[in-house]
Amino acid sequence: MIKPFIIFFNTVSVFLFSFFFGDTPVTLTGSFPKNVKIATEFTAEIKVNKGNIGGFAKLQLEVPQGFTVKEVESKNGNFSFAGTIAKIIWTSTPSDPEFTVKFAISADASAAGVKTIASKFSYVNNNNKEVVEMTPAEITVGDVVAETPAATSETPPVAETNTVAASSTTTAPSFDNHSEPNSNIMCSRAITNGASANEYNVEVKIKKGNIKGFAKYQETLPAGYSAKGGKTNLSSFSVSDGKLKFVWVSLPADEELVISYILEKGSNAPAESKLENGEFSYLENDQSKKVKLPVDVFGSQAAIVATETPVQTQTVAAEPTTQPVVSTTEPVKTEPTTTEPVKSEPKETVARKEGNVQYHVQVGAFKNAIESTVLAKKFKISETIKSEMAEGYSKFMVGNFDEYKQARSHRENVKQKGCNSAFVVAYNGAKRITVQEALMITSQKWFK
Repeated sequence: MIKPFIIFFNTVSVFLFSFFFGDTPVTLTGSFPKNVKIATEFTAEIKVNKGNIGGFAKLQLEVPQGFTVKEVESKNGNFSFAGTIAKIIWTSTPSDPEFTVKFAISADASAAGVKTIASKFSYVNNNNKEVVEMTPAEITVGDVVAETPAATSETPPVAETNTVAASSTTTAPSFDNHSEPNSNIMCSRAITNGASANEYNVEVKIKKGNIKGFAKYQETLPAGYSAKGGKTNLSSFSVSDGKLKFVWVSLPADEELVISYILEKGSNAPAESKLENGEFSYLENDQSKKVKLPVDVFGSQAAIVATETPVQTQTVAAEPTTQPVVSTTEPVKTEPTTTEPVKSEPKETVARKEGNVQYHVQVGAFKNAIESTVLAKKFKISETIKSEMAEGYSKFMVGNFDEYKQARSHRENVKQKGCNSAFVVAYNGAKRITVQEALMITSQKWFK
């Protein structure tokens, strides 16, 4: 009888020690005001919970055009700000398991409206580079009507942490603006022969005007082809699941973007191929909109097939080139992406644009093996807890939602039970993606 008791006691002790003092995932939490005035400086804070991580690290803050960032407290890091990126670099991370850095931020008149600020923390763990992202903060820049907070101890301060639940009396943002895509957005694609017989250079020009914020250019690869990046124009380039993407967290100030990539023909590729799913997605008035490019046939002298879409925009002609042009583009046509109004029904359906996106709430990630039943008991969770092993951690999640808004509300319910580190994660099928990308895919809006 005594032996089983000793084994149980040791097991519980090891768990409690690892749970409270052992390796824990790095987290990033931002504290930003919800509303700011033009040309008025405000203080923003980012709290880094790094545990026992040491060595080289970098904190990057990405702000929209028109914002200026200054150093207030960098914890002996090397601060710099250029364009829309502020960085703090440490050759040796601060020794405290948790520390807070501070910035002084201001926005000029060109940044008026609802803006999004993102941040990520890069560090080295077991000789591998790892990155953790902050839940993006949404700030309204310009004169706003101040709300009268309820006189309770639960009322958040003005500099509200963006992971704190919004008050139940807060009015939900409207989804009723079904405006057409910006008719000044123009896109063109040009395909030319590459350096070898099996390569094609693809250049895309996007005349974006004055739109700002998050945007994405996406293309589906033809069968039998692979791709590698060329010009990125400050975007993040990636190829996955037969698609290539250029993603901007905050668009550059340039009115015209030029990006490019190289298509590499495989042995099983057909003699004639085509690009038919080019699409530029962007945010306008807090709505996700898109401009589709027409079909381009290449690899032969076949004529270009054009797609019919209801709204047409003018095409920007491709620059002259000395390389033999394989194809040119027809006028670009766009179609509006609209979002259904928010309703009170709990089973409202949001149409997906691609993939199979689901939102979950992550309640824990541990390097030490634990049972989900331990978390269920600790946080009084009665629903099913799913788990997966990724990046060296056992990650535990609850809930399965089509809408980010529902997942965010569930996150707050989980926090009420004592799991303060809970946050929303997103998956496209079996692949984990960022919440920002999931919002773009599902044409949904960010909720604080």
